[in-house]
Amino acid sequence: MLCPLCQKQTMTAVDFAPDLTGLACSGCLGVWLARGNYDAWRARQPAAQPETATAAQMEFTDTHQAKLCPECGHLLLPYRVGHGLPFSIDYCGACGGVWFDRNEWDAIKARNLHYNLHDIVSAHWQTSVRQADVQAAIEQTYRRLLGTAYGQAAEMRAWLRAQPQKGLILAYLADAQPDRK
Repeated sequence: MLCPLCQKQTMTAVDFAPDLTGLACSGCLGVWLARGNYDAWRARQPAAQPETATAAQMEFTDTHQAKLCPECGHLLLPYRVGHGLPFSIDYCGACGGVWFDRNEWDAIKARNLHYNLHDIVSAHWQTSVRQADVQAAIEQTYRRLLGTAYGQAAEMRAWLRAQPQKGLILAYLADAQPDRK
């Protein structure tokens, strides 16, 4: 089977995890995981493990070129992983196989997301990734507009969220004349 990225290299069998075999390209170091292999492995695993906050200390090669599925020839579509990982996996909607560019599988595994590959390509997951991107952009805008006051504002916001009477406190702060006698 030819590598969907290099399109010249023949991929060879590699162990992703104990009892989980896929194919690896020695040229680009990408790996292919067939849906049947993944589903069989996943069925032998205990319940999905919780996601970890382990930072992936590796370099990614998230290629943005179109790729064809090495199994069935359909177009592989990119699905953002999110959850602190800045890359997309390439998924075949026809056969369910997944292509991981260099180090992407290792990063997903380090975060315990390898139990959830079927979730990553779901509409719910993709919506939450987009919502997280929007929230990050909004936070970045506040950081830019508030400048040096951002840190204090963030501390106040955290304090305010913990207050049982936060609505009353906000009303007091918004009152144009709070010091009336």
